[in-house]
Amino acid sequence: MVFGPLVDIALITAVLAVVSQLVQNKFMNKDEMKTRQEEMKEKQKRMKELMQKGDQKSKNELDALEKEMMESLQAMMSSSTKVMVASMVIFLPAFFVLGALFENAVIQLPIPLPWLKQGFDLFNAGTWGIEVYNETTWFGWYFVSYLVITMVINVGRNFFKKKGQKAIVNG
Repeated sequence: MVFGPLVDIALITAVLAVVSQLVQNKFMNKDEMKTRQEEMKEKQKRMKELMQKGDQKSKNELDALEKEMMESLQAMMSSSTKVMVASMVIFLPAFFVLGALFENAVIQLPIPLPWLKQGFDLFNAGTWGIEVYNETTWFGWYFVSYLVITMVINVGRNFFKKKGQKAIVNG
């Protein structure tokens, strides 16, 4: 530990969040993924129209659309699988190290946070509830830090992406 569990875990989380974003950018083009999803929605609409027709031409076009959809799904799943495998190679050892270094750490939260009630059991409604906690384990702090850092990264990326698009339009 360099600065204490709170700061150390937050810094490690920031590094992991940036690495995670880099892995996603390397193996998965989000703009291309959105375009494919839009195309698939259009194809699904067209497929519904063709299903209501009973002629052979419609059936042939439907088969061709199904084949195109399967190819698009396969490409999307391939990129998602690559991201998952690369992330596991990075995150599993990181979690092992974090767990080993901070297994007994009790982290005082900077602000009280609502969380599931102690002893929460999904199948027992009597245990459902929310409590406010002032401290957590290393994983709880990692989770909260990762959510916040990832949101900041995404907001920053979207801001600069929009700013870049405005510069292109105005440029």
